[in-house]
Amino acid sequence: MERIDLEDNPAIGRIVFPGNPWPAGHAIDEFAWTGRIDENGNLWFDLHLRSAKYDEAGSPKSAVGADDWSSPQVWRNSGGCTLSSTYWGEDDGTGFLAATPGNPFHLKSLTPQRLTADPLPLAEVDQLEYLAFNIYLLGHDSVADQEVIFTRRPDGGHDIAWHGRVALTYVDDNEFRHAFHVRIVARLEYIRYPAMLSLEEAHDLLQAVIDAPELFETGLIDGQPAWVPKS
Repeated sequence: MERIDLEDNPAIGRIVFPGNPWPAGHAIDEFAWTGRIDENGNLWFDLHLRSAKYDEAGSPKSAVGADDWSSPQVWRNSGGCTLSSTYWGEDDGTGFLAATPGNPFHLKSLTPQRLTADPLPLAEVDQLEYLAFNIYLLGHDSVADQEVIFTRRPDGGHDIAWHGRVALTYVDDNEFRHAFHVRIVARLEYIRYPAMLSLEEAHDLLQAVIDAPELFETGLIDGQPAWVPKS
């Protein structure tokens, strides 16, 4: 299986599916980068992406084959893409493990930081039910072999380069034959933490997994406690 070359990433603000009828990719209508600290003190990053409707990308490239991946009509019938570890709720996935206590994620570092999830090959087909992200692409499909690279920008945001592989499991194809590439600029919106913690305990956990706890203050997200960026 070939590796994906990050130099082939799309323009910022787009998602590309190499070999599909729109080589330049599709605009990203929604994107969120959020975090959460679990009961063991580990930091997880969730990403949520929704593309524009596929046919809003203009005239498609002529279909080369008869398979679904190269068919403009199959893509049009599916509308657009949702790729997320949060959109479908508790069953959506785990996201990326970003840091463990004592091994923090460096928000202030200019050195690119790489996270991965669900490397291939999967040990068993049953793992398809427990992947870090879900995707609606041409149906409810599967994504694995994911890598995301965060690079800090001078304005405090991050360039995000994200790629992985896709299996069209909506048609019972469990082979990760296809790929996706994303480029976007975003900021970490918040970091949730367990509600049972005292403020002091929550701050201790934050310090253990983020190099810049001073950038955050306490707040509420959908009624749950979270560290939010200071205004």
